[in-house]
Amino acid sequence: MSHITDPDLSEDEIRLAAQLDNWFDAHREEFVQDLLQWVAHPSIADEKLAQPGKPFGAAVDEVFHHVLARAQALGFSTENHDGYAISIYADDREGVPEIGLVSHLDVVPPGDNWQYAPFEPFEKEGFVIGRGASDNKGPALVDLYLLRAFRDLGITLSHKLRIIYGGAEEIGMNDIRYLAQHGTLPRFSLITDGGFPVNYAQKGGLNLALHIPAGPLLTGLRAGVAENAVPSSAALRFPVAQRAQVSAALATLGEAQRAVLTLEEAEGGLRLVAQGKSGHAAFPEGTQNAIPLLLDALLAAGLLDDPADLRAAQLVSKLLADPWGEGAGIAAEDAATGKLTLNGGLAIPAEGGFELWLDIRYPLAADSAALQASLRTAVEATGGSLRVLRDDAPMHIDKNSPLVQQLLHTYDAVAQTRSEPFSMGGATHARVLPNSITFGPGFSRHAGGTFKGQATDLRPDFIRAGHGSPHGPDEFVVLDNLKRGFGVYGITLPRLDRWLQDGLAGDV
Repeated sequence: MSHITDPDLSEDEIRLAAQLDNWFDAHREEFVQDLLQWVAHPSIADEKLAQPGKPFGAAVDEVFHHVLARAQALGFSTENHDGYAISIYADDREGVPEIGLVSHLDVVPPGDNWQYAPFEPFEKEGFVIGRGASDNKGPALVDLYLLRAFRDLGITLSHKLRIIYGGAEEIGMNDIRYLAQHGTLPRFSLITDGGFPVNYAQKGGLNLALHIPAGPLLTGLRAGVAENAVPSSAALRFPVAQRAQVSAALATLGEAQRAVLTLEEAEGGLRLVAQGKSGHAAFPEGTQNAIPLLLDALLAAGLLDDPADLRAAQLVSKLLADPWGEGAGIAAEDAATGKLTLNGGLAIPAEGGFELWLDIRYPLAADSAALQASLRTAVEATGGSLRVLRDDAPMHIDKNSPLVQQLLHTYDAVAQTRSEPFSMGGATHARVLPNSITFGPGFSRHAGGTFKGQATDLRPDFIRAGHGSPHGPDEFVVLDNLKRGFGVYGITLPRLDRWLQDGLAGDV
């Protein structure tokens, strides 16, 4: 631990922490109103909707302009990086190295099964509900309020603070990739799109599109909203004349399978829907993919008469049998980054069958080429094909490095706890932005988390069980946790400013 400086809070830092706490409380209602306005923007990035100056579509451009206008109204200088990202600068000093606070304003599509309207956010009992509240507009707004607080409290740094908001983190990170290639970058950046204490490793990200040949029934299979979200529903259609046959077949299923199925009339036909449980593809615990639920029911009920439909259902049921790649034959695990995860996030009708889009997060120990070869062999055996959408290698920083240990001990000092650096399957801009690390501001939702002795694993009692996660229905953020993250950053940034000056936080 010889690398550790400032392991505890100094008297000055204790006073600063109290000032930051009081400042946030004084601006809390304004913060909530800003967050509600940001979340109300359905800023779903889609490169297929690109326009000149709007590479991710009009929805992202609209939230960019809203946030830029708000920052300018607060007196900050701003910059729009050709529609890929925006920057907000704490001051107008020239030639001063920067510390970046990097986040994103795009969101995943809402999906199904929301109890509340996803883009009509509201605050209740200290929670804000709405798509993007947690991932990642709440944390992004913390960044802006940090700039305000530092200015109001007269906190000066040798480095200039600069916020960077991307517009395509959820669809492959071409936002910050573009900036890294075409713009100027901060000397060092904190990625404010993760959890505390400090993230030192992320699994690789492999996104594939499988073309699965199918017969007349499964050619109409539809499921999901994004490959990085677990589908909450999957559906296909039968001719209305088959109602008696389909109903009788479904009646032979066990109670558990019947409970997740709904057969309804829709647009002159019958629509069979399976309901699963959505969530983030990187964190599949507690989720249930609706695609294998539907296909397993069809197989068990004997409703797949066409040989191509039968082969397709058997293949996909095997590939998606579990979220760890065991059924698919690609399971892998290591101590640093944990288990491989596999999510079938989208099923889309395609010529001669359907496309199944996979989101695979693979550990350091796995080989991407071998994963692709294994899945390609399985798909080609049915006459299908595989194409690679994206492949991002795992990232890893030595968890005993001075930088990681400095951040860890700073968090522990503020939170009055003892913690360990963590790895995750979730991907952040740390993958594509040089000299950056993911540090907060989220807290684990598993039971037992505390900050200064107070519980952080809070959830609203007015949303349904299983709801509330990022990428899931009724996404929420805890306002008190955002305030806690604000306080941690308020102590960390002056320390990081000194570490960079003293050479204690080098390249990562």
